[in-house]
Amino acid sequence: MSILAPCLAALAALSLQGEPVPGLQSSPDRIRESVLPAHYLEGHLDARSIPQAMLEQDIPGLGMAFIEDGEIAWQMTFGYADLATAAPVTPDTVFAAASLSKPVAAMMALHLVDRGALSLDADVDDYLHDWQIPASAFTAEEPVTLRRLVGHTAGIANHLWSAYDPGEPLPSIEAMLTGAPPSVDPPAAVEAVPGARYRYSNPGYAIIQKLVQDATGEDFQTAAERIVFSPAGMTRSTFAQPAPPALNAAAATGYSNALQPYPDRLFPFLAAGGMWSTPGDLARFMGTLMEDRATGAGRILSPELAAEVFAHSEGRLGFTRTPGADGEVLVEHWGSNAGFTSYMVGHLPGNQALVVMTNSDNGFNLMASIARSVAHEYGWPLLEPTVYTEAGLPAADLQRFAGTYGDGLVFSVADGALTLTAPGDAAAQTLVPVGPATLISPSQNTTYQFIEANDGAIRWVRMTQGSGYNNDFPRN
Repeated sequence: MSILAPCLAALAALSLQGEPVPGLQSSPDRIRESVLPAHYLEGHLDARSIPQAMLEQDIPGLGMAFIEDGEIAWQMTFGYADLATAAPVTPDTVFAAASLSKPVAAMMALHLVDRGALSLDADVDDYLHDWQIPASAFTAEEPVTLRRLVGHTAGIANHLWSAYDPGEPLPSIEAMLTGAPPSVDPPAAVEAVPGARYRYSNPGYAIIQKLVQDATGEDFQTAAERIVFSPAGMTRSTFAQPAPPALNAAAATGYSNALQPYPDRLFPFLAAGGMWSTPGDLARFMGTLMEDRATGAGRILSPELAAEVFAHSEGRLGFTRTPGADGEVLVEHWGSNAGFTSYMVGHLPGNQALVVMTNSDNGFNLMASIARSVAHEYGWPLLEPTVYTEAGLPAADLQRFAGTYGDGLVFSVADGALTLTAPGDAAAQTLVPVGPATLISPSQNTTYQFIEANDGAIRWVRMTQGSGYNNDFPRN
């Protein structure tokens, strides 16, 4: 018997949890039964339920929570926290939050700005005690500031921090920043002029962790409990490594793309990715920040700083921020550690937020699909899927696109339509025009945009999958 057989048998039971609900009267019902691609052809939506999608994508377990006006509106859980024991995911299941730790750490630092213990725009060396930013030609031009660290524009070199086995000595934040044993990672370094450009940086958030610890005189978990967890009502969240026994007992097992369990690991890079939490707790965190902005409650941030976090402009102050029409703003963050993927997204002016967490390396596509379903249900235009309508193109225009691209994408014109034969396809797909140079495969929700070079000739095709991911292929 295959080593995966017991896992697959357990995972197959997911299909029993997603039987269609007659009428689908509630928003959670509709979201559960129809996750949406990034785009599709009108009249050709082949919807999947969340359990169906989990089964197809080998995702053992998933939890999600939706908050509105500071109150949890609903939570849903699916599948298994552990395949070997068939322990189900419940609202109390704890997941590795990975980089969703970063917004929590950022708000801790902004809370200290509100209280005058830190500054957003001063040189952070003014606030660091026994470690300083390594001096360089870059820092001679511009200082590293908290605003730049939070927004990933401080020029700090990036790398993925190493996780440690239980029982191994864990490095202190100082050892991690200097690269001293028992840390096995490089020291923090500035490799670009601070403020010059966006450069995602995990070590940048280690510096934020150090700033918080120096400003408060507390360890990071104690500071997090006082500044964020307690005010937001987050009773099932921790930065402690290992997690306290009660939370550790409820922790999900992380799984690879092939449904192989990962061993237990410890994550000393706390601010960058060491938090354990639940979708409900992280939804409460988002809701608390939104209430601070809307009502001036001040549980974590002043209304002034909360308004800056959710400003109607592009930027990043703890979250990626995307402005839309009529005051609409989306704030988002993604996370992944080995065996875990997570996503949070908030919407203004609706004061609504969604958090989705999985115990799988495979979770990104499904989490994005769930978010699009939520956007469609609650009216978030920035995140709703694109619905294409057919646009006729003459055969002469289609002939411009015919040819072979990349490693065997063959486009041909037959009976007045453009067809695609891809490696491994048993038959050609008929593509439907939806724009002057864009066609879609209705069965796969994949678009093909043909791109001209400066001389007017078609030189590339951009293939965008229903997940939203795209690749460009040159014409041969």
